[in-house]
Amino acid sequence: MFPPESIPSPLPSPGGAGDGLALSGLTHHAFQLRSSCHYALHPVEAALQYHRATAEIPGEEGHGAFDFEQAETHYRAGAQGLRLPEIPQLPQQLRELSRLSPVDRAGRGALRRWAEDHAFVIDEAGFLSIWEGQGKRGGAEHQVYYDQESGRWFKRLYHGVNSGTLGDYLVRMRLHAALFPETAYRLEGFTINPKNKEIAPVVSQPHVEVDTTRPLVTKAETDDLMAAMGFAPVQLIHNGIRDDGYFAYLHPATGVLAHDLHDENVVRIPETAGLAVIDPYISLARAGTWAAIKLAEVGYPTPPDDPPSKDK
Repeated sequence: MFPPESIPSPLPSPGGAGDGLALSGLTHHAFQLRSSCHYALHPVEAALQYHRATAEIPGEEGHGAFDFEQAETHYRAGAQGLRLPEIPQLPQQLRELSRLSPVDRAGRGALRRWAEDHAFVIDEAGFLSIWEGQGKRGGAEHQVYYDQESGRWFKRLYHGVNSGTLGDYLVRMRLHAALFPETAYRLEGFTINPKNKEIAPVVSQPHVEVDTTRPLVTKAETDDLMAAMGFAPVQLIHNGIRDDGYFAYLHPATGVLAHDLHDENVVRIPETAGLAVIDPYISLARAGTWAAIKLAEVGYPTPPDDPPSKDK
């Protein structure tokens, strides 16, 4: 355990070829913060390495110029750049997740500056115009439109769910690419509201043709699909009852929790026996996270920050 006074000063905002080294340093910094029971964006590298090792194809996360990993690095540098007294204690209950708002603001600020400096900004009015022209499609999180020319769905995050920070969202996108690379999201850029400077990521996902001539995917089929990846079904508390309302699966070795795998997000691919996972909610269960708190409600222990590697 590291005493609070041993925590080093935050690393400078990384950029360019140094991102990998900076991310390693930020991960070490996160371990130190969390060992003193202070919040830090949870280290994800060990879990990603574990799941990437079994992926048949790599997930597409960006255009090459920038991707989710770089964005998360800059967010994390800003979020962990607060003075120690400003960094909240790790939440222990769902209602305490709101205390992370100062950390999220700092991370968003660093990310906005990086996006502006490197021209990763998408005109907000232009996005909304296309979105409105297609009937304002969307769900609980995203405003969505379809681009016929590229065959991709473009999604703008307008509302985080499960009290998640923007950093949690970026981690989720990285985990999706490792677990379900055939439907991996790609980071397209960010909109920045000209009045309040609110930053929102714009991502895209390849179109998936769905076979509507056959019955919907059953939970038993989804159980088998996830079991082949090392996940087991878990029943979380949903509307006050422990049931399958979250359609949740836990990977015990890495602590990755995937939920919302209902029959609209797990679909059949035409002319094959294959299934595609489109839009699950993926979390990393670490102390102080929504996933860890939900699992603790039903008696699951929180996995360690640095789980064993696949080789061990």
